[in-house]
Amino acid sequence: MRPPVKSNLPKLSFLFVCFVLILPAKLFAQKDRIDTFIENSMARQRIVGLAVGIIKDGKIIRTKGYGYSNLELNVPVTTNTVFKLGSVSKHMIAVATIKFIQEGKLRLDDPVTKFFADAPPHWGKITIRHLLNHTSGLIRESPEFDAMAMQSDSLLIRAAYKDSLVFPTGSKWQYCNLGYFMLADIIRQIGGRSFAEYMKKEIFEANGLMATRVTTLADIVYGRAGGYVNLGKDTVVNALNYVALRPSGAFLSTIEDMMKWELLIQGGKILSRDNWEKMWGDTTKTGGTDGGVPFSYGYGWYVSTYKNRKAVYHGGVLPGFRAMYFRLPDEKTAIVVLTNSEPTNALPIAKGVVDIVMEK
Repeated sequence: MRPPVKSNLPKLSFLFVCFVLILPAKLFAQKDRIDTFIENSMARQRIVGLAVGIIKDGKIIRTKGYGYSNLELNVPVTTNTVFKLGSVSKHMIAVATIKFIQEGKLRLDDPVTKFFADAPPHWGKITIRHLLNHTSGLIRESPEFDAMAMQSDSLLIRAAYKDSLVFPTGSKWQYCNLGYFMLADIIRQIGGRSFAEYMKKEIFEANGLMATRVTTLADIVYGRAGGYVNLGKDTVVNALNYVALRPSGAFLSTIEDMMKWELLIQGGKILSRDNWEKMWGDTTKTGGTDGGVPFSYGYGWYVSTYKNRKAVYHGGVLPGFRAMYFRLPDEKTAIVVLTNSEPTNALPIAKGVVDIVMEK
């Protein structure tokens, strides 16, 4: 008779239980470290309110609010608090632009004079690509821009006709908000409706981002955060609230919606995967560095490396608001930090969170 076989089930069950218990313990410890790091960063920089969203390996592992959305009403930040994104908005405008290219309605090498027929001759060599990657040679801001006035994009664009180029088109890189005003107006022309309406209906709501929209002072925006300026010590005042709709820093959003947006990017939604990757693959050298590490610029994204990993990122700055969207595309990992304080440096906060979540 064959001797009885000794079962390994008890041992395997024990190991499985240990694994199940250890894994959550590690995750809880990581979350505690993230909380401690963010709370210490907020105290050091005197940040009023902050929301963070974290995606690792293609999965949301953290969304949380810290501090206050509104000091006067004592309202805490939640994952549904609405912040101004500032120039984080630029890559979203680039998405709408590339979507038209994907649909055959636009080309990267189309000259801007196709859409602004009365533009001066020295604009003749500027293309859509030059607007996207800040190599047009145009001045940074329209000479008529007034942050405290409602002005049409067309008015601001035409006001720049009289100015000469800062450098020959395509010869160098220089950050240019005017170029994104022009892209917004091209979106209006091709989309057949206002820039705000097109972005809301075709880019945001069509993809489940119900809280993301263009900035407005008139409309009721539930959960809107107030913007604050820290003047030193314990003195905090309300920040200036721009009246102007700036396409270069157009949008309002929540950390919940930003996590949805990142998953759309990773899933190859709205744009094809090839077109998404082109946004941070077709770059121009800027000549700038981040801590000594050179960075380039794609379509609304800075592109560099962080600790030997490809890093794709962009910050946002408006009175009372600072934002940072930091991605490690090869690892399917992203950190979004939204704050309602200035002065605030959100980049080291995003990098600090990356360091914690990428630890093995």
